[in-house]
Amino acid sequence: MTLVRFRAPSRNRKIVTLTRFAAAGLAFSLLCGGSALAQVQGKNEVSIHQTKPVDLTPVDSQANLVEELIVNARLPGPAWWKVSDGDTNVYVMGVPAFAPQKLDFDDSVLRRRLDGANVLIIGQEPEVRILSLLALIPGRGKQFIMDKPMRDTLPPDLRARLEKHLTARSKPVNEHDQLKPALAGFIIANDKGGGVSITIGDLTDRIQKLAKSKDIAVQPRVKKLDDYDLIGMVKSLGEAPQPLQELCLDAGLKETENGLAGVRETADQWAEGQVKAVVAAERGYQRCLASTPWIARQFKDGQDEAVGAITQALKKPGKAVAVIELRSLLTEGGVLDRLRAKGFTVTAPE
Repeated sequence: MTLVRFRAPSRNRKIVTLTRFAAAGLAFSLLCGGSALAQVQGKNEVSIHQTKPVDLTPVDSQANLVEELIVNARLPGPAWWKVSDGDTNVYVMGVPAFAPQKLDFDDSVLRRRLDGANVLIIGQEPEVRILSLLALIPGRGKQFIMDKPMRDTLPPDLRARLEKHLTARSKPVNEHDQLKPALAGFIIANDKGGGVSITIGDLTDRIQKLAKSKDIAVQPRVKKLDDYDLIGMVKSLGEAPQPLQELCLDAGLKETENGLAGVRETADQWAEGQVKAVVAAERGYQRCLASTPWIARQFKDGQDEAVGAITQALKKPGKAVAVIELRSLLTEGGVLDRLRAKGFTVTAPE
């Protein structure tokens, strides 16, 4: 488990401090839900400035879900899906990308399925290299800094919303003028009066420890899939074109304007197997950042590896367990959809 705590910088600190805070924290928001995006026109089209609408569908691989797989759990605890080929069952738990520390959930079904499993597959997660991430900023931070006041680059309505937000919080309207809109949007979304605390890997660490504990009579082998490249993700966003920059700023503003459900509420719903409520939550920065082609490829790479690992597990008779990020599991063209296309039987929560 990694607990990362960022403190919102005071106004009199140097801009590099603010940039470090934004860039480090931004990396961990890649999978979080939280805010609505700019006004949708048609299917996932966003009109920004007076430019041609940006169609996010081709690059947002997590935009659409397989409806028949979205079923609330009937067994105690989080929901499970089952992938079968006749003599092997792979039980798949979908987990939220982020969860509060010490999240309680009924693990009785998890224990039963881990006992005697051939392998425990842990899906793709954010790679935690904070020191390397911060080292990116001082020497190459120009990709995060504007060469003109950021507000001067915004359409009038977005600028007005930004200034209204800052004024309501007794901050100068030029508070974020040196930052690119995407980083400003992240700070706005996450500065809720003090600091930002994000827990990564707590659930999967807990599951791995349980799999290796004396409580499990026949312990599974653990296979950990490759992690996301956070540094590459942050760099790709810093270099994103202006329409996507504005999209992310809009996302941050709408999170504060709408007071949307946070990580705690979503995690509690997950713990109770309320799949429909969890996937219905606003995606916020997840949608925004998944619209960046480089990041979308990272998500797809993780799905490719998960499909391959589960397919390999199905070759050995018996049972296996996989823990995969929930939305990656349920999207059209996602892990379960592709396993079904390969001819395996996929069963929704029972």
